[in-house]
Amino acid sequence: MKKIFYCLIISFIIRIIFTEDELRWTFELINHGARTPHLGLDSNLKDFTNHTWIGQNELTGVGLRQSFLIGYRDRLRYIEEKKLISEEYDPRDILIYASENNKTLMSASALLHGLFLPGTGPQIDPDLVDRAVPPVDPSSYLEEKNELDNCNYTALPGRMNLVPVHIFFSHEYMTQYENSKKCIGLKPYEEKNKNRDGVKEFLEKVNKKYGKKLINIFKDKDENNILKDYEFAYIFFDTIICLYFEGVEEFDNMVKLLEIKEEELLKDCYDFLFLNTVGNGIDNDKDFINYLVSPIFHKILNYMDYRIEKDKNGEKNFKGYDLPKYFILSGISNSLGSFMSFMNKYFGTQIKYANFSTNLHLELYLEKKENKEITENDYRIEYYYNDDFLLSIPYIEFKNKIQKDLFNSSLINNFCKVEKKDEDEDEDEDEDKDEKDNEEKSVNWYMIGTLISVVIIVILVIFIIIILKRRVKNNNVSNEEDEDKANLLRDTNRSSQNSE
Repeated sequence: MKKIFYCLIISFIIRIIFTEDELRWTFELINHGARTPHLGLDSNLKDFTNHTWIGQNELTGVGLRQSFLIGYRDRLRYIEEKKLISEEYDPRDILIYASENNKTLMSASALLHGLFLPGTGPQIDPDLVDRAVPPVDPSSYLEEKNELDNCNYTALPGRMNLVPVHIFFSHEYMTQYENSKKCIGLKPYEEKNKNRDGVKEFLEKVNKKYGKKLINIFKDKDENNILKDYEFAYIFFDTIICLYFEGVEEFDNMVKLLEIKEEELLKDCYDFLFLNTVGNGIDNDKDFINYLVSPIFHKILNYMDYRIEKDKNGEKNFKGYDLPKYFILSGISNSLGSFMSFMNKYFGTQIKYANFSTNLHLELYLEKKENKEITENDYRIEYYYNDDFLLSIPYIEFKNKIQKDLFNSSLINNFCKVEKKDEDEDEDEDEDKDEKDNEEKSVNWYMIGTLISVVIIVILVIFIIIILKRRVKNNNVSNEEDEDKANLLRDTNRSSQNSE
């Protein structure tokens, strides 16, 4: 086995040295950086060691740094060495997606800052600096504007780059359904994973090792079963790993409490989390793995086929999102575990634990040959885990081996009990909904306006009636007074005549 391994390494080195193959396209799948515990924090964000976190399942400063360094290594490989993409961000070069949570989105952004370093961002033409301000009094931004202008008229301080990160949601075509909350069909597989003999044996072993010592912290637990509880074991080992990466004293205290070497404790943590990774184990069930990764591999093959088609037609330039040079997905450990399990099933490559900031690469190479028409046979795939080379295989062989087994979206959505609609239908439905909402709003405002008008008219009518009544009353009073005066005058006249 060792001889075969060394032969593969030697052949790979020889191929790199003596060939001039051109990297035409790259896919990268990354796990987020170090984070806070996934589960088990109380209402004050404290874990069982009484350490306080910034939140549950959130990326930390350590995680940001890890992801940035991934991006920097990618820069060395794909900008400086392979010349795949330009040094400054070009929207035709790169497309990056992240799943819908903070840790994967922030990891993607940090990676991009490492890939496109500060100092490579856009600048502003000096003649345009007075236009490049918000539409308010320009004097409001004099200090900030002067600072930018003093930095060679940069768009952002330090010529920082901002690269858009797109989100893929749990129901969309690229997702790997990561747990049974998003995909009902995974529930029996998750239960099967928890009840595997290998998992039960591991929990039995660590419970014997740590159970009695943990009772000092978890007084409400049974020392004979404390780590046999799968959910509790996950919280325990996951929290230990998070404490380790943050370098806090609670980790050192736990090492002392358990009376064990740091390396052995970490190994037990990683061993459990490796067993926990969805997509690994389950007897390498082919259908299960295909449910998880078919959407991504469909996308990968579509991009690679499109790249090859363009090359064959002599169109070597790239044209944006329909065909980026560099396609990245920011996911979680289960995403990478599923991907590695798929590659293991079809190509025998190794499955490793997807630690924080682990990354996988699939690269498409064109073998350069003079005066020869390009065909699919001129392309090959190379597969990497972090910096470790795992596989080199002709593209046509890679494609033929997996394409026939990939599940379509209807089958996956039926498995996950998800009702998926075409994007056009969704857009039409959204437009119809917006129109309907606007119509309803218009009707509502019309009704409100009509009601207000009626109320105003009623009030005016009442007011007019009151005024008219008052005028009639005043007229009646005035008439009565005039009649009384006339009667009084007649009586006076009669009296005068009688006296005469």
